Amino acid sequence: MEIAKNILISALIFVVLFFVLAPRNQEVDTKVITKIDTLRTDTTIYKWKKGKDILKYTTIYDTISVNTIVDTSAILKDFFAKNVFKDTLSLPEGTVAINDTISENKIFGRSYNAKITQKTIVKVREIRTIIAPKGALYWGFMGTKQDHTYGFGAGIMYKSANKGIIQLNITNNKQFQIGYYSKIF
Repeated sequence: MEIAKNILISALIFVVLFFVLAPRNQEVDTKVITKIDTLRTDTTIYKWKKGKDILKYTTIYDTISVNTIVDTSAILKDFFAKNVFKDTLSLPEGTVAINDTISENKIFGRSYNAKITQKTIVKVREIRTIIAPKGALYWGFMGTKQDHTYGFGAGIMYKSANKGIIQLNITNNKQFQIGYYSKIF
């Protein structure tokens, strides 16, 4: 009868400690993590414009003295020839190659080839919800040895989320153990 009484008392103590040390509300912690990443993309652009679409700013006339000998066929050959002028501009984002075709003292056409590295900034926003750990209940078996007497028993342990561990063990040698453990570090 005394063993049943001890078991009942220890069970009541365990239940009281279980409810006293159990967390009241579950804590939820939300963290927002924002990551910024820069991506670089190479882009190549080709454009062509006709000469009549290009703005003309000034006209420069060159004078020829009357006493010089003039080869008209050479002048006409140069006049109707298509001359290509190339130029390359270096920019921090890449390069731009410009090709001008000139014929009959007019811009016949203009093309440009741009190789530009574009930057794209990507923002990733991540929301993490962290739930505080819950308590856990463990049970198990144990063995004892006292004065050349071997025994066995059973026990339960409750690990609370914040407080510590409560232990209750009972053996066949009429041993009763109750304990409380706290986290050191």
